[in-house]
Amino acid sequence: MDEILSGVLNFFSQATADAALRILGAVVMVSVGLFVIKQVMRLFDRYTQNKKLDQSIMSFLSSLLRITLRVVLFIMAATYLGVPNTSFIAILSSAGLAVGLALQGSLGNFAGGLMLLTFHPFRVGDYIQAGDVAGTVHSITILYTQLHTFDNKLVIVPNSTLSGGVVTNFSAIATRRVDISFSVDGGSDIDLVKRLMVSAAAQHPLVLKEPAPEARMGGMNKGLMDFTLRCWVKNGDFWAVTYDLNERLKKDFDRQGISLPPPPAQVRVVEEKQP
Repeated sequence: MDEILSGVLNFFSQATADAALRILGAVVMVSVGLFVIKQVMRLFDRYTQNKKLDQSIMSFLSSLLRITLRVVLFIMAATYLGVPNTSFIAILSSAGLAVGLALQGSLGNFAGGLMLLTFHPFRVGDYIQAGDVAGTVHSITILYTQLHTFDNKLVIVPNSTLSGGVVTNFSAIATRRVDISFSVDGGSDIDLVKRLMVSAAAQHPLVLKEPAPEARMGGMNKGLMDFTLRCWVKNGDFWAVTYDLNERLKKDFDRQGISLPPPPAQVRVVEEKQP
């Protein structure tokens, strides 16, 4: 009886020691593997930056490579712990099905990322607008696209939203039209208003000579005349020219005595409570 009990205890002690060694080996493998993956990704990013490749594709591939290497490391660690390959494949298949059903949105984002990198509706560095969000594209990852706004905010947009929705790319074309609209008093000189607007645009150093600036009267509204100035600028000069022309035209109208409509009056009716 004593010999049987001693044999059982000896078996469990050896099994526990062996399992502890395997667990320790797996921990070391994962730690070393994560360090190696980090160094590999650092070399990959440095290489792609030096080659001046398309940063949209490079950021996507960097994210995909990092995830793939970590999955391979996890499989290696699990196999080292004694998980049979067939069982492991069966577990991955079942887990993949469950995760796929739970992460349909993420899979849609992944497919959206592939569409963005295949058809290139925009690239890293382009200024785009999608719905209510606008900003400069900072990176395109597997699932999301990062935008930097003018006020230095980081906006994360799902790739499925960008690939399946309307996206305006303001950087795709080198030039852009500036539209400046003003409403003036109905008794103002039409020719004088148009001349002032065209002159302001023609004298601005950032406004292109061709197509030439143009000012037209668009119609009348409640005794006011609506005018629009149209001129063309380089893409990066759009906002500077817009602000400059608005300020310049307001000053020119004031000097020429051209009246702009006053702000609308607001009438508030307050009921007095009877004592």
